Amino acid sequence: MIPFDRQQIEAWIESRTGDIDLELIADGSEQAKPLAQFCDELTGMGSGIKIKKRAPDSNAEGPAILVGSRLKYQAVPLGPELKPFLEAIDRSVGPAGARQTTVPELASLDIPAHLQVYIAPQCPHCPKTVQKLLPLVQANDNISISVIDGALFTDMTDKAVIKSVPTVILDTDFRWTGSVDMTELIETIVNRDPVKLGPQTLRSFIDDSRASDLARMMIAAGAIFPALIDLITHDLWSIRLGAMVVAEEIAYESRPLAATMIPELEKRFSEVKETVQGDILYVIGEAGDTSNIPFLSDIAESAAGADLKEAAIDAIEAINENMNR
Repeated sequence: MIPFDRQQIEAWIESRTGDIDLELIADGSEQAKPLAQFCDELTGMGSGIKIKKRAPDSNAEGPAILVGSRLKYQAVPLGPELKPFLEAIDRSVGPAGARQTTVPELASLDIPAHLQVYIAPQCPHCPKTVQKLLPLVQANDNISISVIDGALFTDMTDKAVIKSVPTVILDTDFRWTGSVDMTELIETIVNRDPVKLGPQTLRSFIDDSRASDLARMMIAAGAIFPALIDLITHDLWSIRLGAMVVAEEIAYESRPLAATMIPELEKRFSEVKETVQGDILYVIGEAGDTSNIPFLSDIAESAAGADLKEAAIDAIEAINENMNR
């Protein structure tokens, strides 16, 4: 932290009343170290700054600084990025009535929207983009934002195929590079095709105990959102479980629609680990019909593990029971 950054923070602390509560997710990785160092320096500058430290809840959750529950910094907010960060903290603890009026177009949004903002420390345009986006978190409880230092989190940068910064990504299918037209972005958030919702957005439904809402959306659309398959085949059990609940509800209400998941699940079967394979078989049993029994029978006969054999047999029995109802 350079002297100018320290001066900004000290002046900001003096202008405030009340405590400042943040959260640091740290896993001991190299990426976590600069975040932890920033938090240590920040807490050392004022007794009212309280930062709760915890380990990731899962291996899908990377190191981050959390401002409230819906703003995540996977970046060290220093230099030009410091001002937007401090402003975000102020908004997060401001009176509840102070929001909703800033972006009225988002007031009735009921579908979660997660924005990823990729930045770089030396980028002159990134702070302006971040500053424009962060108020959206206060506009609606369904909006969340991750600010990501692409140079620090290179694994995420590579996966997202980031070529330049700033880049803003919404639901994996929508992205803006360079200057962001906020009118266009907000219209996209409001008018998105639900079928194109990304895995992070679907996870938001599940994390908010809205699996039934998500199932009803797919039934109303007459389509399985492709990202649901990503969650059913995810490495983490907790994520798969939520997705399986959605699949069960769809199968109960519309078995023909649920059955459209099965070809892609069968395609991915050989690519995932055995525990995931067992859950795929369960979903096939809940959603399938007799046409899926040959696939299940092959697994029951050829699987090396007893658990996988049993899962295939259980799926066949589930299909037969469902067909006889």
